[in-house]
Amino acid sequence: MSNPKKIIDNPTSAELLKQFEAFESLNALFRAFPFARHLFPSLEQAFNEFKKIKKQAEILKAPDRFNERFASLGWIAYESMSMEVMQEAIRVYDTDGKDAAEQFLADSYDADCLEWGIRWFNGNKEFRRRMRLAELAREDYLAGRYHACVPLLLSMLDGLVNDVSKHVGFFAESTDVTAWDCIAAHESGLQALSALMTKGRNKTNEDPISIPFRHGILHGRELAFDNKLVAAKVWAALFAARDWAVALANGKKIPRPKEEKSWPGIFAQLSENRRQKNLLEERRPRNNEEIPYLPHEGDASHLPLGTPERAVAEFIENWIANRYGLIAKSLLYFTDDSLGKKSGRAKEDFGRRVPTSYKVISIEDQAAAVSHVEVELMFEGEGEPISKQASVRAIYQDADNDAMVRTEPYGSWKIVQNSFTDILYEIRL
Repeated sequence: MSNPKKIIDNPTSAELLKQFEAFESLNALFRAFPFARHLFPSLEQAFNEFKKIKKQAEILKAPDRFNERFASLGWIAYESMSMEVMQEAIRVYDTDGKDAAEQFLADSYDADCLEWGIRWFNGNKEFRRRMRLAELAREDYLAGRYHACVPLLLSMLDGLVNDVSKHVGFFAESTDVTAWDCIAAHESGLQALSALMTKGRNKTNEDPISIPFRHGILHGRELAFDNKLVAAKVWAALFAARDWAVALANGKKIPRPKEEKSWPGIFAQLSENRRQKNLLEERRPRNNEEIPYLPHEGDASHLPLGTPERAVAEFIENWIANRYGLIAKSLLYFTDDSLGKKSGRAKEDFGRRVPTSYKVISIEDQAAAVSHVEVELMFEGEGEPISKQASVRAIYQDADNDAMVRTEPYGSWKIVQNSFTDILYEIRL
């Protein structure tokens, strides 16, 4: 019987490991012939950088190590899971034991984790439709009302998988929540989690449980499911299902043709990596006190071209003018929908509340491709204007939607719609 495949065998990880092995062979050959250093002096630096990259690549093993320890307990690795949390949980498990590691993981699903997890729901239609319910579940969870949020989250998980797969729900016997080259949808991930959570519970049980057994909870046989550990595990399953949905939207249900890489291509990539590294080292985040035009009110054209604050200001001006096609072009997307669909979705989301004016307050250059632009938006209220602040996340991308250093030419700033969640989806301002 063959051993089950690991997450590290996924095409993306496996290809990286293959290149590492090939590069190590070339490195050994390079060291064996001293004259090669004179013929190819630039390779010395490449091999030195490779050692650092290989050490960092140990992170590729973390999802398998996590699932080996935690999948049977109701936790699985998934793309959007914090790698720091994943690695720390493994460390705690190995040093302090299972219970301490589970408590650490449950505590990691705090207000910040849920806020960002729910914000990412906007990237998928079926998840976006359930934002209201997710917000209600978050309120109950953070208030310790686990008896209320657990059944709600379980029902959401089942319905979401049904709508995304167009087949059956998460807890159906014939469910298929696998995908090619996806951590969450690996056979050791959501598929194994579904089997665990649908185990039969044939007797009424009054003792606390630590695994969200769906049938026992929703059919009234588990009478002590209302605890943080069970609730956190359902949140984790829900976020993992979102990453599976993203994989399906990106065409990862069926394997893609393998792309062969040549040695010239590898060396060209190393050269490009060094160039990118130099750009990163040269970049310096700006200090708000040194930006003369802050705070800025009104015309976006008065802000410098190519800056995130200019992109955010233009976005808001398009919002004020109900130019939903331009709004759609400016947003960061994870799907390949047509511009018409994106424009319709932008109108649905941004047309409910339209600001009357705005002010750019501050700018935080968080990374080479990421800035947060703090803005104040004014809306019409009953009797007097309503002021709302938003921290707008802008990401600098190339034509293939890959992040790039902001000093590179031909990129553009994209706006993360989740930045406006509190404004767009609140019942009232």
